[in-house]
Amino acid sequence: MKVRAVVAAGALVLAAPKSAVAVWGGTPDGDDHPSVGGMFYDFDGSGTISGDELGCSGSYAGTHGDHDVFLTAGHCLPPPEFDIPPEALNVSFDPDLRDGVASPIQAQDYHVMPGFGHDRGDLKDLGVLLLPPGSVDAAFDSPPPVQLPPEGHLDDLKRDGELKFRTVEVVGYGVTPVWEGAGPTTFEYDGIRQAGTSIITGLRPANVLYNQNPNGIGTGSGVCFGDSGSPQLDVETLTVMSVTSGGNRHCNAHNYNYRVDTPTAREFLGQFIALP
Repeated sequence: MKVRAVVAAGALVLAAPKSAVAVWGGTPDGDDHPSVGGMFYDFDGSGTISGDELGCSGSYAGTHGDHDVFLTAGHCLPPPEFDIPPEALNVSFDPDLRDGVASPIQAQDYHVMPGFGHDRGDLKDLGVLLLPPGSVDAAFDSPPPVQLPPEGHLDDLKRDGELKFRTVEVVGYGVTPVWEGAGPTTFEYDGIRQAGTSIITGLRPANVLYNQNPNGIGTGSGVCFGDSGSPQLDVETLTVMSVTSGGNRHCNAHNYNYRVDTPTAREFLGQFIALP
C-alpha cells in the first residue's frame, strides 16, 4: 500500500490551518507506543475501514465518565456545517495498516475546542473523540493512556532552562516527504505507525516550536501530513507536551504544535480527561 500522493484524506482537508501535519525519518514503532492510534473515515462508503482512509493520528487518554477518550487536533474533526455523524469516525491502535485496520472503534461523539480557527495567534486546535467505555482496553489489550502535564508545565521548564533543545518523541501514521529530484515535494504513505524524535526550539503562549530540519540541529525525523493530532511525548514518558497542529508544506522546517498545559487548553480538556 505504498503510494506517492499527498494523503489529504478527509480530516486533513476539512478545516486545516496552514499545514496539517507522519513521522518521517523514524522507525516502525511496533508495540512501543500502543496508546498512539489513527482516526479513520469511511470515505468510499464501503462500510469497511481501510488504511488508506486515515484522516489523522491521536492518542488514547483513558476513560473519563462514560467514555474512552481519543485526543487529537481540532482541525482533524468535521466542522458542524458538514453534518457528519460521530459513527462515521473510527479509531484504531493497529501499528501496521497494510493488511487492513484492526478492530476499528466507532466514535459515539466528538468535540472541537470552542473558538477553533478564529485567532491565528491561538488556533485552539484541540479535539476529542468519545468512544464506548472500555472499548480500547477490550480491543487493544489495555494500552496505557497518555497523561496531561500540570498547568504551566512548559513555562516552568522554560524558566528553569530545561525546555529549549529538549528532545521529545514523535509518533504517528503520516506520510514521508520525498525531497530528492526535480519538481515539488512528493509524499509516500505505507500505513505503518512510525516513531522518531524532534527538538524543542521555542515556546509561544499557545504553541511549542520544534526544529524538524533534516540538517543542522534537527534529529533527522519529524512529522508530516497524517500526523496531525499525534502527541509529542517527553522522552520515555507518557506525558503529552503538545499535539501536532501545523508546519510548512514540505514538512522540513519549524513545526508548531498546540500546547495542552495552558489554562485555555485545560478548560476544554478537563471536560473529558482527568487533569493533574
